[in-house]
Amino acid sequence: MIRLPKTPLTHTKLAVIAALTILTGCAASPERYQDSSAEQWQLKGKIGLWHGDKKESATIDWQQCSADSMHIRLSGPLGSGAIELFADSDGASLSQNGETRRAASIESLAAQAQWPLPVDALRLWVRGRAAPQLELRSRINTNGQLEELEQAGWTIRYRYSEPEQTLPERVDANSADTRLSLIIRDWGEQTGMCTPK
Repeated sequence: MIRLPKTPLTHTKLAVIAALTILTGCAASPERYQDSSAEQWQLKGKIGLWHGDKKESATIDWQQCSADSMHIRLSGPLGSGAIELFADSDGASLSQNGETRRAASIESLAAQAQWPLPVDALRLWVRGRAAPQLELRSRINTNGQLEELEQAGWTIRYRYSEPEQTLPERVDANSADTRLSLIIRDWGEQTGMCTPK
């Protein structure tokens, strides 16, 4: 057994080390953004899509600037580069490889790309909120968190890493012929404007 000399300096060093350890632990675990009711938010993560025999995955940066204004950037789906989706009350646009397509809604653009996704409902579903004026069934876990939501022919399941979280870290959505998986590594507050690139 090694004995440390009993000097004030040794005790001081130990106190400093202990304090630094505590401070380092606090710095490594910042408070997470958990405002599930906000209309302005941002998420970053990875998305996977399956429809029929099609399968794609990409990193996603979703900026929601208001109830009807959003900017979604998908990077690296099947090596095809970045896709920029923009929507507001005037319509929607999709930009890829220097070309831009426009439509009345972001759902129309998704349908053109043969991805039948209810994007307007998804902006609520990803945060554990039901789309208004649609029938729903839901299940809450023992921590009071939304565990499953059924709406508009879709079943959405949620996973959380902490019992006090209100925003999920994983969302899996399934319909009869389409599946979406969203792994969220960061939630944040959206403070800027959504503008097409």
